Amino acid sequence: MPDFTVTGITRYSDAILQVEHLVFETGSKLVLSPYEKRPFSQSTLTIIAKKIKIDDNAEITYDLDSRPGFDPETSAPNDTSTANAGSDGFSPPGDGSSSQAANGSDGFPGERGKKGISGINAPELEIFVGDIFQTNPNGLKINFKGQDGGNGGKGGNGGKGGDGQKGQPCQVDEHWVGHDDCTREPGRGGNGGKGGDAGYPGRGGNGGNGGIIKIFTKSPVQAENWNYIIDGGKGGEPGSPGDKGSGGKGGSQGEAHGPCPSKIEYHGKDGQDGQSMNDIDAEWSHNYKGIDGKKGDLDIYQLTGLPN
Repeated sequence: MPDFTVTGITRYSDAILQVEHLVFETGSKLVLSPYEKRPFSQSTLTIIAKKIKIDDNAEITYDLDSRPGFDPETSAPNDTSTANAGSDGFSPPGDGSSSQAANGSDGFPGERGKKGISGINAPELEIFVGDIFQTNPNGLKINFKGQDGGNGGKGGNGGKGGDGQKGQPCQVDEHWVGHDDCTREPGRGGNGGKGGDAGYPGRGGNGGNGGIIKIFTKSPVQAENWNYIIDGGKGGEPGSPGDKGSGGKGGSQGEAHGPCPSKIEYHGKDGQDGQSMNDIDAEWSHNYKGIDGKKGDLDIYQLTGLPN
């Protein structure tokens, strides 16, 4: 079997690395990166070596996507989209046809933002090695932390409430002699519709699970001193919520003149604004975070012989 030397950043794309001697030079990094042959596949890397020699400050990690950076050190992409805004409420046109004009309809809530992309689960690593030679007891770091989730998308804005209809005009009975009579008071203006609620933020993407690491060696004490990172990735942050929609304007009272007086109370009421996300859920920045990934597992076994 040949030897294999890890120099600088060395990417490895196959599922099995079987060698006579596996040598890690100082500051080197062996990167499991199967995306070169099988994009986004979740892989197991199996290392079989009679001897592993570690100079100092070496690392084994993984990169299962084609994006810049290694997966344990970078998060999944953030969702940068903005959800659609809610439609505005209907504003009845013209004048009312009765003593009470029509109300504006309520605005629609903004759409929910898109969920963030989940982080990649770390793969499984198996190492079968006879002897381990190292100058520094903790000179090898195995970073199989789950990838952090991406942030969620932005929620849509709530629609504006519809404006209330203007009241019907007054009616006056005019006389040739004497005073005129108000036979119909000006109509009441319609009330404005409620604004649409803010669109919910997109939930953050879930963190990836930490890796499964199994070490089979004749030197378990030395392997126990390695630095293992198998934490789950952090859940992504929620996106921003949308803005609440404003309430519609109350319709004005109908036209008033002559003996038909104008009355302030006949003006329609303005509609309420929609609810902001803080009104809906004051803890939304916590409640809409992605779920953290699960911690991985580490086992070290005493080995009596190497597999073929």
